Amino acid sequence: MQKIRPGNWLWLILAGLLTLALGVSQAGAQLNFLDRSWGDYTWGVYGGDREYSRQGREDLVARENYCPSGGCVLRLEGVEVRPPKARGGQTLTLSTTYTILTPDGVAIPVAITRQIFFQGNSLGQTKSMEMRNLNGTWTQDVDFTLPADARPGVYTLNTKVTTGYGLDQKEVQLRVE
Repeated sequence: MQKIRPGNWLWLILAGLLTLALGVSQAGAQLNFLDRSWGDYTWGVYGGDREYSRQGREDLVARENYCPSGGCVLRLEGVEVRPPKARGGQTLTLSTTYTILTPDGVAIPVAITRQIFFQGNSLGQTKSMEMRNLNGTWTQDVDFTLPADARPGVYTLNTKVTTGYGLDQKEVQLRVE
């Protein structure tokens, strides 16, 4: 049997405490994410989300002929529901593509809020998904499961992207059969 020297006990205890602290921190982060993301939604079930950059700052500056003295740009490029026709209980993907350009090129807070309407009445709104993004064009995909008892008809998804510099919004329709 191997003996552990007294100096090594300290390292083992510190390593154990660090592992425990990281585990608790990760669990807390996951719970905060779940609570922050979709707790306000009253209709349907949201799943995971994925966000990725489609175009970086340098490419956008060239494409848009952007001049920093022109101020900030926030543009909601597109909103899409895939598939556009669905049945109750089916999982859809809600896709939002937006562009951010600021004079200094630093990451800024961005909030995305979605609201679903049926026959002119709101069925619910998400809490805003808040993140900090660098300049560029970004796409966020979110999985959404329709309630099994969703009434047939045309639904409207209103998506808003907000920064400290402004707001842009678009609507897209979805048919439930």
